[in-house]
Amino acid sequence: MLSRLRASWPVAGLLFAAAGFACQVPVFRYALERWRPDAYELVVVHEGNFTAGQKVVLSYLEESLVGPEGPVANLLFETLDLAAESNASLERWAAFHADANLTAGATSVHLFYPEEAFGSEQPPLWSGELSHKDLDAILDSPARRHLAKRALAGDSAVWLLLESGDKEKDDALAAQLEKYAATAREEIDIPEGVIRRQDLQEDLTFFPSEFDDENVLEADVPLKIDFSIHRLSRNDPEEEVLLAMLLNMEADLLDEEFADAPMLFPVFGKGRALWPLLGQGINEENVLADCGYLCGPCSCQVKKQNPGMDLLVKTDWWTALAGADVVVDKALPPLTGVEDLIEANASPPTSAREQTAAEAPPPEAETEPAAPDSSPFSRKLVTGVVLFSAVLLVGSFLLSRKREA
Repeated sequence: MLSRLRASWPVAGLLFAAAGFACQVPVFRYALERWRPDAYELVVVHEGNFTAGQKVVLSYLEESLVGPEGPVANLLFETLDLAAESNASLERWAAFHADANLTAGATSVHLFYPEEAFGSEQPPLWSGELSHKDLDAILDSPARRHLAKRALAGDSAVWLLLESGDKEKDDALAAQLEKYAATAREEIDIPEGVIRRQDLQEDLTFFPSEFDDENVLEADVPLKIDFSIHRLSRNDPEEEVLLAMLLNMEADLLDEEFADAPMLFPVFGKGRALWPLLGQGINEENVLADCGYLCGPCSCQVKKQNPGMDLLVKTDWWTALAGADVVVDKALPPLTGVEDLIEANASPPTSAREQTAAEAPPPEAETEPAAPDSSPFSRKLVTGVVLFSAVLLVGSFLLSRKREA
Protein backbone atom coordinates (compact mmCIF):
# COMPACT_ATOMS: atom_id res chain seq x y z
CA MET A 1 0.00 0.00 0.00
CA LEU A 2 2.24 2.79 1.27
CA SER A 3 5.37 1.10 -0.06
CA ARG A 4 3.79 1.13 -3.54
CA LEU A 5 3.05 4.81 -3.12
CA ARG A 6 6.69 5.38 -2.28
CA ALA A 7 7.76 3.63 -5.49
CA SER A 8 6.40 6.56 -7.48
CA TRP A 9 8.76 9.03 -5.83
CA PRO A 10 11.73 8.38 -8.16
CA VAL A 11 9.45 9.33 -11.06
CA ALA A 12 8.57 12.56 -9.26
CA GLY A 13 12.27 13.12 -8.70
CA LEU A 14 12.93 12.79 -12.43
CA LEU A 15 10.22 15.35 -13.14
CA PHE A 16 11.83 17.75 -10.67
CA ALA A 17 15.21 17.10 -12.28
CA ALA A 18 13.81 17.82 -15.71
CA ALA A 19 12.94 21.30 -14.52
CA GLY A 20 16.63 21.95 -13.88
CA PHE A 21 18.54 22.19 -10.63
CA ALA A 22 17.96 25.83 -9.88
CA CYS A 23 19.02 25.24 -6.28
CA GLN A 24 21.69 22.83 -5.10
CA VAL A 25 20.92 23.15 -1.38
CA PRO A 26 19.73 19.73 -0.12
CA VAL A 27 16.01 19.41 0.48
CA PHE A 28 16.43 18.86 4.23
CA ARG A 29 18.51 22.03 4.61
CA TYR A 30 16.34 24.16 2.33
CA ALA A 31 13.32 23.10 4.40
CA LEU A 32 15.05 24.02 7.66
CA GLU A 33 16.13 27.46 6.52
CA ARG A 34 13.39 28.62 4.16
CA TRP A 35 10.11 26.72 4.51
CA ARG A 36 7.56 28.13 6.94
CA PRO A 37 5.54 25.37 8.68
CA ASP A 38 1.83 25.21 7.88
CA ALA A 39 -0.37 26.27 10.80
CA TYR A 40 -2.56 23.82 12.70
CA GLU A 41 -5.87 25.15 13.98
CA LEU A 42 -7.26 24.79 17.50
CA VAL A 43 -10.96 25.52 17.99
CA VAL A 44 -12.21 26.18 21.52
CA VAL A 45 -15.90 25.24 21.71
CA HIS A 46 -17.90 26.56 24.68
CA GLU A 47 -21.47 27.30 25.73
CA GLY A 48 -22.00 30.75 27.16
CA ASN A 49 -19.45 33.06 28.70
CA PHE A 50 -16.05 31.83 29.80
CA THR A 51 -15.45 31.52 33.52
CA ALA A 52 -12.62 33.43 35.18
CA GLY A 53 -10.55 30.25 35.28
CA GLN A 54 -11.11 29.56 31.59
CA LYS A 55 -10.05 33.11 30.72
CA VAL A 56 -6.78 32.49 32.58
CA VAL A 57 -6.18 29.35 30.53
CA LEU A 58 -6.93 31.20 27.29
CA SER A 59 -4.41 33.89 28.25
CA TYR A 60 -1.89 31.13 28.93
CA LEU A 61 -2.52 29.76 25.43
CA GLU A 62 -1.98 33.17 23.85
CA GLU A 63 1.27 33.70 25.75
CA SER A 64 2.51 30.22 24.84
CA LEU A 65 2.25 30.91 21.13
CA VAL A 66 4.41 34.02 21.03
CA GLY A 67 8.06 34.57 21.96
CA PRO A 68 10.21 37.72 22.10
CA GLU A 69 10.71 37.67 18.33
CA GLY A 70 7.24 36.50 17.24
CA PRO A 71 5.30 33.21 16.90
CA VAL A 72 6.98 30.12 18.35
CA ALA A 73 4.43 27.49 17.30
CA ASN A 74 2.64 26.80 14.04
CA LEU A 75 -0.79 26.98 15.68
CA LEU A 76 -3.76 29.34 15.32
CA PHE A 77 -6.81 29.22 17.57
CA GLU A 78 -10.32 30.58 17.68
CA THR A 79 -13.28 30.31 20.03
CA LEU A 80 -16.82 29.26 19.11
CA ASP A 81 -19.80 29.83 21.39
CA LEU A 82 -22.59 27.29 20.83
CA ALA A 83 -25.01 29.49 22.78
CA ALA A 84 -24.42 32.57 20.65
CA GLU A 85 -26.64 31.49 17.80
CA SER A 86 -28.45 28.46 16.52
CA ASN A 87 -28.04 27.35 12.96
CA ALA A 88 -27.09 24.32 10.93
CA SER A 89 -23.41 25.24 10.82
CA LEU A 90 -23.14 24.79 14.58
CA GLU A 91 -24.46 21.23 14.51
CA ARG A 92 -21.09 19.92 13.43
CA TRP A 93 -19.33 21.71 16.29
CA ALA A 94 -21.97 20.62 18.79
CA ALA A 95 -21.29 17.02 17.76
CA PHE A 96 -17.52 17.47 18.23
CA HIS A 97 -18.19 19.04 21.62
CA ALA A 98 -20.47 16.20 22.71
CA ASP A 99 -17.98 13.54 21.59
CA ALA A 100 -15.04 15.06 23.51
CA ASN A 101 -15.79 13.05 26.69
CA LEU A 102 -15.66 16.15 28.87
CA THR A 103 -16.08 16.58 32.58
CA ALA A 104 -19.21 18.46 33.59
CA GLY A 105 -19.18 22.10 32.52
CA ALA A 106 -15.83 21.84 30.72
CA THR A 107 -14.93 23.60 27.50
CA SER A 108 -13.66 21.43 24.65
CA VAL A 109 -10.68 22.03 22.37
CA HIS A 110 -10.28 20.44 18.95
CA LEU A 111 -7.05 20.22 16.99
CA PHE A 112 -7.10 20.20 13.18
CA TYR A 113 -4.46 19.62 10.55
CA PRO A 114 -3.45 22.64 8.45
CA GLU A 115 -6.23 23.51 6.05
CA GLU A 116 -3.73 23.34 3.18
CA ALA A 117 -3.42 19.60 3.81
CA PHE A 118 -6.97 18.37 4.43
CA GLY A 119 -9.31 21.26 3.72
CA SER A 120 -11.79 23.00 5.99
CA GLU A 121 -14.27 20.15 6.53
CA GLN A 122 -11.92 17.66 8.14
CA PRO A 123 -12.71 16.06 11.50
CA PRO A 124 -10.49 16.95 14.48
CA LEU A 125 -7.40 14.78 14.77
CA TRP A 126 -7.45 15.16 18.57
CA SER A 127 -9.88 16.58 21.15
CA GLY A 128 -9.53 17.46 24.80
CA GLU A 129 -10.40 20.06 27.42
CA LEU A 130 -9.43 23.69 27.84
CA SER A 131 -6.83 23.11 30.53
CA HIS A 132 -3.15 23.82 31.08
CA LYS A 133 -2.42 20.09 30.90
CA ASP A 134 -4.13 19.51 27.57
CA LEU A 135 -2.75 22.69 26.00
CA ASP A 136 0.78 21.70 27.05
CA ALA A 137 0.22 18.27 25.47
CA ILE A 138 -0.95 19.88 22.23
CA LEU A 139 1.97 22.28 21.97
CA ASP A 140 4.92 20.22 23.09
CA SER A 141 6.30 16.79 23.95
CA PRO A 142 9.72 15.17 24.55
CA ALA A 143 9.86 13.64 21.07
CA ARG A 144 9.10 16.93 19.35
CA ARG A 145 11.75 18.71 21.40
CA HIS A 146 14.18 16.01 20.29
CA LEU A 147 13.22 16.52 16.64
CA ALA A 148 13.93 20.24 16.88
CA LYS A 149 17.21 19.71 18.71
CA ARG A 150 18.52 17.25 16.12
CA ALA A 151 17.43 19.41 13.17
CA LEU A 152 19.28 22.42 14.62
CA ALA A 153 22.31 20.19 15.19
CA GLY A 154 22.42 19.45 11.45
CA ASP A 155 20.73 16.04 11.13
CA SER A 156 19.43 15.37 7.64
CA ALA A 157 16.39 13.77 9.25
CA VAL A 158 15.24 11.99 12.35
CA TRP A 159 13.64 8.64 11.71
CA LEU A 160 10.69 8.38 14.08
CA LEU A 161 10.27 4.65 14.58
CA LEU A 162 6.78 3.88 15.82
CA GLU A 163 7.31 0.56 17.53
CA SER A 164 5.21 -2.55 17.07
CA GLY A 165 5.26 -3.40 20.76
CA ASP A 166 7.33 -6.56 20.25
CA LYS A 167 10.64 -5.58 21.86
CA GLU A 168 12.73 -8.21 20.13
CA LYS A 169 11.45 -7.25 16.68
CA ASP A 170 11.69 -3.53 17.41
CA ASP A 171 15.29 -3.89 18.63
CA ALA A 172 16.23 -5.80 15.50
CA LEU A 173 14.60 -3.21 13.26
CA ALA A 174 16.33 -0.35 15.07
CA ALA A 175 19.68 -2.10 14.60
CA GLN A 176 18.94 -2.52 10.90
CA LEU A 177 18.09 1.17 10.60
CA GLU A 178 21.45 2.04 12.16
CA LYS A 179 23.10 0.13 9.30
CA TYR A 180 21.01 1.99 6.74
CA ALA A 181 22.04 5.30 8.32
CA ALA A 182 25.71 4.30 8.11
CA THR A 183 25.27 3.39 4.44
CA ALA A 184 23.64 6.75 3.74
CA ARG A 185 26.51 8.60 5.43
CA GLU A 186 29.06 6.67 3.35
CA GLU A 187 27.36 6.74 -0.04
CA ILE A 188 25.49 10.06 -0.23
CA ASP A 189 27.33 13.32 -0.86
CA ILE A 190 26.25 16.92 -0.43
CA PRO A 191 25.27 18.27 -3.89
CA GLU A 192 28.00 20.21 -5.65
CA GLY A 193 27.61 23.96 -5.71
CA VAL A 194 26.37 24.48 -2.14
CA ILE A 195 28.15 27.47 -0.61
CA ARG A 196 28.55 27.93 3.12
CA ARG A 197 28.21 31.59 3.98
CA GLN A 198 31.47 31.61 5.90
CA ASP A 199 33.25 30.15 2.85
CA LEU A 200 31.88 32.93 0.70
CA GLN A 201 33.12 35.53 3.18
CA GLU A 202 36.56 33.94 3.40
CA ASP A 203 37.04 33.55 -0.37
CA LEU A 204 35.96 36.75 -2.09
CA THR A 205 37.43 35.82 -5.48
CA PHE A 206 34.03 34.59 -6.72
CA PHE A 207 32.69 36.32 -9.82
CA PRO A 208 28.92 36.88 -9.86
CA SER A 209 28.45 34.38 -12.69
CA GLU A 210 30.03 31.60 -10.65
CA PHE A 211 27.35 31.25 -7.99
CA ASP A 212 23.64 31.70 -7.40
CA ASP A 213 22.58 33.16 -4.06
CA GLU A 214 19.98 30.36 -3.88
CA ASN A 215 22.94 28.04 -3.28
CA VAL A 216 24.26 30.05 -0.32
CA LEU A 217 23.28 28.61 3.06
CA GLU A 218 21.47 31.03 5.36
CA ALA A 219 22.49 29.49 8.70
CA ASP A 220 25.64 28.22 10.33
CA VAL A 221 24.06 24.90 11.33
CA PRO A 222 26.49 22.08 10.38
CA LEU A 223 25.83 20.77 6.87
CA LYS A 224 26.21 16.99 6.87
CA ILE A 225 24.64 13.73 5.83
CA ASP A 226 23.44 12.19 9.07
CA PHE A 227 20.32 10.33 10.15
CA SER A 228 19.34 9.57 13.72
CA ILE A 229 16.67 7.24 15.08
CA HIS A 230 14.11 8.04 17.76
CA ARG A 231 11.91 5.22 18.99
CA LEU A 232 8.32 6.02 19.87
CA SER A 233 6.00 3.79 21.87
CA ARG A 234 2.36 3.62 20.88
CA ASN A 235 1.45 3.74 24.58
CA ASP A 236 3.47 6.79 25.62
CA PRO A 237 0.97 9.18 27.30
CA GLU A 238 3.30 12.16 26.78
CA GLU A 239 3.17 11.62 23.01
CA GLU A 240 -0.58 11.17 22.62
CA VAL A 241 -1.02 14.25 20.44
CA LEU A 242 2.08 13.52 18.32
CA LEU A 243 0.80 9.98 17.78
CA ALA A 244 -2.54 11.39 16.64
CA MET A 245 -0.75 13.67 14.17
CA LEU A 246 1.25 10.78 12.75
CA LEU A 247 -1.46 8.14 12.61
CA ASN A 248 -4.06 10.37 10.97
CA MET A 249 -1.77 11.36 8.09
CA GLU A 250 -3.13 8.45 6.04
CA ALA A 251 -6.72 7.24 6.11
CA ASP A 252 -5.88 3.61 6.90
CA LEU A 253 -2.98 3.87 9.36
CA LEU A 254 -5.41 3.30 12.24
CA ASP A 255 -6.86 0.15 10.66
CA GLU A 256 -6.67 -2.96 12.78
CA GLU A 257 -4.34 -4.69 10.32
CA PHE A 258 -1.66 -2.10 11.11
CA ALA A 259 -2.25 -1.97 14.86
CA ASP A 260 1.02 -3.78 15.58
CA ALA A 261 2.96 -2.89 12.45
CA PRO A 262 6.14 -0.84 12.92
CA MET A 263 6.07 2.49 11.08
CA LEU A 264 8.90 4.77 10.05
CA PHE A 265 8.32 8.52 9.67
CA PRO A 266 11.34 10.50 8.39
CA VAL A 267 11.10 14.00 9.91
CA PHE A 268 13.22 16.87 8.59
CA GLY A 269 13.38 20.66 8.40
CA LYS A 270 11.10 22.46 10.85
CA GLY A 271 9.22 19.27 11.68
CA ARG A 272 8.03 18.07 8.27
CA ALA A 273 7.25 14.33 8.16
CA LEU A 274 7.30 12.22 5.02
CA TRP A 275 4.56 9.67 4.46
CA PRO A 276 5.46 6.59 6.49
CA LEU A 277 6.98 3.28 5.56
CA LEU A 278 5.51 0.37 7.47
CA GLY A 279 5.98 -3.31 8.05
CA GLN A 280 7.93 -5.01 5.27
CA GLY A 281 8.14 -1.68 3.49
CA ILE A 282 10.82 -0.60 5.97
CA ASN A 283 13.69 -1.98 3.91
CA GLU A 284 17.01 -0.74 2.61
CA GLU A 285 15.71 0.20 -0.83
CA ASN A 286 12.85 2.37 0.46
CA VAL A 287 14.80 3.93 3.32
CA LEU A 288 17.73 4.90 1.10
CA ALA A 289 15.29 6.26 -1.49
CA ASP A 290 14.00 8.62 1.20
CA CYS A 291 17.58 9.55 2.06
CA GLY A 292 18.33 10.30 -1.58
CA TYR A 293 15.32 12.58 -1.87
CA LEU A 294 16.11 14.47 1.35
CA CYS A 295 19.79 14.91 0.53
CA GLY A 296 19.32 15.74 -3.15
CA PRO A 297 19.15 19.27 -4.59
CA CYS A 298 15.98 21.18 -3.76
CA SER A 299 15.02 21.54 -7.41
CA CYS A 300 11.37 22.15 -6.48
CA GLN A 301 11.48 24.91 -3.88
CA VAL A 302 7.69 25.28 -3.43
CA LYS A 303 6.96 23.41 -0.20
CA LYS A 304 3.46 22.24 -1.03
CA GLN A 305 4.74 20.60 -4.22
CA ASN A 306 6.98 18.35 -2.13
CA PRO A 307 5.78 15.24 -0.28
CA GLY A 308 5.08 15.30 3.44
CA MET A 309 3.09 16.87 6.23
CA ASP A 310 4.15 19.51 8.74
CA LEU A 311 3.92 18.52 12.40
CA LEU A 312 2.97 20.93 15.17
CA VAL A 313 6.27 21.79 16.86
CA LYS A 314 6.75 24.53 19.43
CA THR A 315 10.18 25.95 18.63
CA ASP A 316 11.35 29.47 17.90
CA TRP A 317 13.05 28.35 14.71
CA TRP A 318 13.86 31.79 13.39
CA THR A 319 15.59 32.94 16.57
CA ALA A 320 17.44 29.62 16.84
CA LEU A 321 18.69 29.89 13.26
CA ALA A 322 19.56 33.57 13.66
CA GLY A 323 21.21 33.23 17.07
CA ALA A 324 24.86 34.12 17.51
CA ASP A 325 25.03 35.75 14.09
CA VAL A 326 24.09 32.47 12.44
CA VAL A 327 21.93 34.04 9.75
CA VAL A 328 23.19 37.10 7.91
CA ASP A 329 20.20 39.08 6.74
CA LYS A 330 22.18 41.72 4.85
CA ALA A 331 22.53 41.10 1.12
CA LEU A 332 26.02 40.32 -0.11
CA PRO A 333 27.63 43.27 -1.93
CA PRO A 334 27.70 42.88 -5.73
CA LEU A 335 31.12 42.03 -7.11
CA THR A 336 31.18 43.71 -10.51
CA GLY A 337 34.85 43.90 -11.44
CA VAL A 338 38.52 43.70 -10.55
CA GLU A 339 38.37 46.92 -8.51
CA ASP A 340 35.62 45.47 -6.33
CA LEU A 341 37.57 42.29 -5.77
CA ILE A 342 40.70 44.18 -4.72
CA GLU A 343 38.71 46.42 -2.39
CA ALA A 344 36.87 43.46 -0.90
CA ASN A 345 40.14 41.67 -0.17
CA ALA A 346 41.65 44.81 1.37
CA SER A 347 38.64 45.40 3.69
CA PRO A 348 37.04 42.37 5.40
CA PRO A 349 33.22 42.31 5.75
CA THR A 350 31.72 44.21 8.68
CA SER A 351 30.72 41.01 10.47
CA ALA A 352 34.27 39.72 10.29
CA ARG A 353 35.62 42.98 11.71
CA GLU A 354 33.14 42.81 14.58
CA GLN A 355 34.12 39.23 15.37
CA THR A 356 37.83 40.12 15.49
CA ALA A 357 37.49 43.46 17.33
CA ALA A 358 39.01 41.97 20.49
CA GLU A 359 42.10 41.01 18.50
CA ALA A 360 42.55 44.40 16.76
CA PRO A 361 46.11 45.84 16.66
CA PRO A 362 47.05 48.83 18.86
CA PRO A 363 46.08 52.30 17.54
CA GLU A 364 49.56 53.14 16.28
CA ALA A 365 49.58 50.04 14.12
CA GLU A 366 46.26 51.05 12.52
CA THR A 367 47.86 54.17 11.03
CA GLU A 368 50.39 52.17 9.04
CA PRO A 369 49.38 51.88 5.38
CA ALA A 370 48.70 48.39 4.17
CA ALA A 371 51.14 46.93 1.70
CA PRO A 372 49.78 47.08 -1.84
CA ASP A 373 50.27 43.35 -2.32
CA SER A 374 48.80 42.32 1.05
CA SER A 375 46.11 40.09 -0.47
CA PRO A 376 46.58 36.96 -2.61
CA PHE A 377 44.57 38.50 -5.43
CA SER A 378 46.65 41.70 -5.41
CA ARG A 379 49.90 39.74 -5.50
CA LYS A 380 48.64 37.69 -8.47
CA LEU A 381 47.58 40.84 -10.27
CA VAL A 382 50.94 42.57 -9.75
CA THR A 383 52.86 39.44 -10.73
CA GLY A 384 50.83 39.14 -13.92
CA VAL A 385 51.49 42.76 -14.88
CA VAL A 386 55.25 42.35 -14.29
CA LEU A 387 55.42 39.14 -16.33
CA PHE A 388 53.40 40.66 -19.15
CA SER A 389 55.71 43.71 -19.24
CA ALA A 390 58.82 41.50 -19.29
CA VAL A 391 57.46 39.40 -22.15
CA LEU A 392 56.55 42.57 -24.04
CA LEU A 393 60.08 44.02 -23.61
CA VAL A 394 61.80 40.80 -24.66
CA GLY A 395 59.53 40.46 -27.67
CA SER A 396 60.23 44.05 -28.73
CA PHE A 397 63.98 43.49 -28.36
CA LEU A 398 63.94 40.31 -30.48
CA LEU A 399 61.75 41.94 -33.10
CA SER A 400 64.12 44.91 -33.37
CA ARG A 401 67.11 42.56 -33.74
CA LYS A 402 65.31 40.66 -36.48
CA ARG A 403 64.57 43.87 -38.37
CA GLU A 404 68.18 44.96 -38.00
CA ALA A 405 69.33 41.70 -39.49
